[in-house]
Amino acid sequence: MDETLILNLVGTFAFGLSGGILAVRKKMDLFGVLVLSVATGLGGGIMRDLILGHTPPVTLVDWRYLAAAGVAGLLVFLDFRQIVRWNRFVIAFDAAGLAIFTVTGTTIALAAGLGPVPAVLLGMLTGIGGGALRDILAAEVPLVLRSEIYAVASLLGAIIITLANQIQALGPTIEIMSAIATFVLRMVSVWRGWKIPIAHPGTR
Repeated sequence: MDETLILNLVGTFAFGLSGGILAVRKKMDLFGVLVLSVATGLGGGIMRDLILGHTPPVTLVDWRYLAAAGVAGLLVFLDFRQIVRWNRFVIAFDAAGLAIFTVTGTTIALAAGLGPVPAVLLGMLTGIGGGALRDILAAEVPLVLRSEIYAVASLLGAIIITLANQIQALGPTIEIMSAIATFVLRMVSVWRGWKIPIAHPGTR
């Protein structure tokens, strides 16, 4: 098992936990919890592969992705209170998953021949797609459309990868730096309470 696969499975598991936690908070049954966990864990990768025409998506071909997300959902359902105590760790894993999937999504997009701007957008979609799908299925306004520094952190990582590719400097070191930049921005924003300005409808 290579390092990239391990990291992707860790990210899938972390996203699965976040999906399961939201499902339990929404008082869903076991099936609902598992659906939300799997959708969150696999959503970004599936969106990426479908856009690129890579069918069937890798995350559906390799059973380990489905297992990682499913186990995460099952753990949350069986012991929600204990899992929620790990909330800080879940946020950290979620940020790691965001970083990992942003990097892999962008590099895969570039390898498929996409230009800089489409590659950045697809890399960001890979990172945030699962969380957006989770929120939509749970009837929530997607996190990426609220004031959280989430999509912006993913966008930063995708831009670093794309710029490095433009100057032919892309490699493992740059990929690690990109992932760290995404992870750090997301975690610091949570820690410091940074928000993106939100719209306030005017009153007459």
